[in-house]
Amino acid sequence: MRTPHDQLGELYPFESHWFEIDGLRMHYVDEGTGEAVVMVHGNPTWSFFFRELIKALRGERRVIAPDHIGCGFSDKPPDARYEYVLERRVSDLETLLDHLELHRDVTLVVHDWGGMIGLACALRKPERIARIVLLNTAAFLLPKGKRLPWRLAFLRHVPLLPALLVRGFNVFASGATRMATVPLLSR
Repeated sequence: MRTPHDQLGELYPFESHWFEIDGLRMHYVDEGTGEAVVMVHGNPTWSFFFRELIKALRGERRVIAPDHIGCGFSDKPPDARYEYVLERRVSDLETLLDHLELHRDVTLVVHDWGGMIGLACALRKPERIARIVLLNTAAFLLPKGKRLPWRLAFLRHVPLLPALLVRGFNVFASGATRMATVPLLSR
C-alpha cells in the first residue's frame, strides 16, 4: 500500500524518521552530515515547506526538519490527548534536539509560528544555538502603537471557539491564504 509520503516522489525524496513523545509519533527529516541546521516550520505548513532548502544544504550540513505534532506526517491527536499550545511545542522541539544530541553549534531556521517555538527553545539553552535565520516570523512583540489584527485578537480572546474554528474548520489558514494574495483569490 502506498503512503502519502510515497506519492510525493521527487518532491519530497527524504527518509522518514520518527521520535516518540508521550506516546505520540513526531516525524522528522534528518539528511546529510556536518554542522546541524534545524528548520522549524510554521502554521499550517510542515517539513515539506523546507524541501528545497533541505536538498540544497544536505550535501554539506546535517539538516533536521521536524513536523510538529498535528502537522505533516506526525500523529494528529485530538485536543483531549495533546495540548496545542506554545509551551508544548517548545518542549517537543527541545526534547527532539536532546534526543538527537544537538547540544552545540546548531543553526536554527524558523518560519512563521516556528519563530516563536524555535526562539523560545533557543532562550532555554542559548549555548546550543550558533546562528539564527529568521524567515517571515512574528516572534517579536508588536511595535509601540501597533495593534494585533482583529482576526488574531478575536481568536486569541474568545474561549473555546478558536480551537473549533482553527483546527476544526481551518479558518486561520483559509483566511491567511485569501488575505495574502493580490488580487484576492476568487471563491
